Amino acid sequence: MVLSLRLPARMDGMRIRSGDTTLAADLVTPDAPSGAGLLFVHGYRSDRHRYTARATEVVRRLGHTCLTVDLSGHGESPGDLLACTRQDHLRDVVAAYDALASAENVERIGVCAASYGAYLSCLLLGERPVERLLLRAPALYIDPTGPDPDSRQHLRSLIDVDHALTNLAAFDGATLVLESEHDESISQRTIEAYLYAARHGSHHVLPGATHALTDDASNAAFLAEIIDWFTGTLA
Repeated sequence: MVLSLRLPARMDGMRIRSGDTTLAADLVTPDAPSGAGLLFVHGYRSDRHRYTARATEVVRRLGHTCLTVDLSGHGESPGDLLACTRQDHLRDVVAAYDALASAENVERIGVCAASYGAYLSCLLLGERPVERLLLRAPALYIDPTGPDPDSRQHLRSLIDVDHALTNLAAFDGATLVLESEHDESISQRTIEAYLYAARHGSHHVLPGATHALTDDASNAAFLAEIIDWFTGTLA
C-alpha cells in the first residue's frame, strides 16, 4: 500500500569523510521524523541523483530521514573508479551509514540498494546494525564478456561472493530481493543465490524493467516497492 500523505521534506547537500577522501551526499529530512533512517546505495558507474529524488518521496510519504551518497569514483565524489577497491567502497558505505546514524531523530536504519550497491550493503551487514533491507537487481556473478571489458573485469575483482552471502544468511531482518523482468546484467542464478541465502527473504519482480530502469513506468514501480517495503516496518 502506498500512502497518499505528503509531508514537507528538506534536502541538504553534505560531505562525508571516508578514509582519505570526502564523499558527496544528500541528507533529506522531514519536519516530523518517524525515528527511522533509510540509506540508499547506488550501483557501479551510477550516482546518487536519482536516489535523492526517490529519497525525497520517501521522506514526504513516510517521514523517514534519508541519505544518498556518491561512492568513491562516482558522481561528484573524487577518485579513479578503476583504482578503487572493495574495501574503499565498503568504507564509503560504512561512513554514509554513520553519517545517517548521527542525524537528528534517527534511531534505526534500513538500507535500499541496487546492483553493486546491493552487494556492498550485504557487506555492511557485518559492520553495522540494519533493520530491513531492499536489494534491487543485486550483483554477484559478473559475466566477463560484453561491452566495456575493463569495467567488467574490475567489477569481478571487487565482488567476493562468499562474504556477501554469508552476511546475508546471518541477517535476522527482512530482505526484499527485487528483480527486473528483463535484466540484461543480472542472471537468474544471482537472484536465486541471494534468495537462498536470505533467512527472511521475499521476492518481487518489476514487470518490463531492465537493469538500469530506463523507462518512467519501471522507475515508478521501483518507488512504489520502496514505499511499500519501508512503510511501518521502520516506524
